[in-house]
Amino acid sequence: MSGETLCVMLVPSAAGAAWREALAARATDLGWLVSDVATDPSITPGAGLVFADSHAAMLAFAPHARAVVIDTTLDDTVDSDLTVRQAAIVQRSHMLVEAEMAAKHGATVLLATRSRLEFPVLGPVERKQTERSPNGGSALDSPLAVFDISTPAGRAHWHPRWFHYPEGHTGTVDRPLLDLTGRMRPVVYGPYIRLPEGRWRAELNVTVDTENSHVPLIFEWGAGVEFSRVVTTIRQAGTYAVSLEHVWEQPDAAQLRIWIQYPIFQGVLGFQGCEVNRVETTDRDQAAPH
Repeated sequence: MSGETLCVMLVPSAAGAAWREALAARATDLGWLVSDVATDPSITPGAGLVFADSHAAMLAFAPHARAVVIDTTLDDTVDSDLTVRQAAIVQRSHMLVEAEMAAKHGATVLLATRSRLEFPVLGPVERKQTERSPNGGSALDSPLAVFDISTPAGRAHWHPRWFHYPEGHTGTVDRPLLDLTGRMRPVVYGPYIRLPEGRWRAELNVTVDTENSHVPLIFEWGAGVEFSRVVTTIRQAGTYAVSLEHVWEQPDAAQLRIWIQYPIFQGVLGFQGCEVNRVETTDRDQAAPH
């Protein structure tokens, strides 16, 4: 198989590391050179097995000689430091966006969670099993499930644990409660997971205790300085459903933000995270009690 070449991008994860080891071993057995664009940007097609870390780096190779191995699970993001886990997920989302761009330009997409994969040019490869974290959950539990080709198209639950609370919260990590008393400010924002271009919807349910007054809120969904908004004043305690859509003109870090419109002296908001999915059409943004 001399003269053959294959360019592979691996989304960073424990399974991805196992695939890198397995691919390198298989290529070596075949007498291929193994190299990495990250350490040698001058690599060109014809250099055996090449690992790439971006869609742009893969473009030098023929479409039939490109493969991306994606991992959208949380099986290995188990550090006890939540900040470390958040950073790992954000980093993985950047690579998943790159992988999606590569797929649109002809790269074969493969799932890292499988133990045997059929690679273009290289053929079948098996990897060592990696230990599954008891906290990993199913693919649908992962905020990165929006990238998973094996689940319903582009949908994921973004759990409250992945968001940021500038003034903290009471309640639990699953159902944080936010004191709204005070100045105009954001009470929740994040999680900065990178999304590819396209139209994306965020749907959330919040509980509001008005404490016998009114609660003026702003809900925002978008990236950078471009956001879609729902501005509302809630006068009755209850559970409210909010849906926002925004078009990503280019890949960017997503934010869902909830603000207090102006200073108030009362109110508690219960946050349950949000559902994120790709959409083709626009529904009217709404904030309606149910």
